[in-house]
Amino acid sequence: MTQQYIVGEFSSLLAELQPAPRRCVAAVADLRRDVESSPLQQLPLLAHRALSLTDVICWAALEDGNVTGFCRYAKTACALGDFTENAGLLR
Repeated sequence: MTQQYIVGEFSSLLAELQPAPRRCVAAVADLRRDVESSPLQQLPLLAHRALSLTDVICWAALEDGNVTGFCRYAKTACALGDFTENAGLLR
């Protein structure tokens, strides 16, 4: 995978978390900006941050009673986990 592809796909998957629960909107936007602007060496740290954030988002959806949102966020979390693992970002 090329570096541009990794950054682009990572950012695209984070975009799928929008709209996030209200208390997570800024965190998703900040993380996406960091993925797009950080040096490649930072991506493993950002991958772990992203997976932690998807956990928070899924729990927030459940706490809000948003079953549809939870299912969508969980699907994105799985895709993000698979992508970051296959891209070698989870070391």
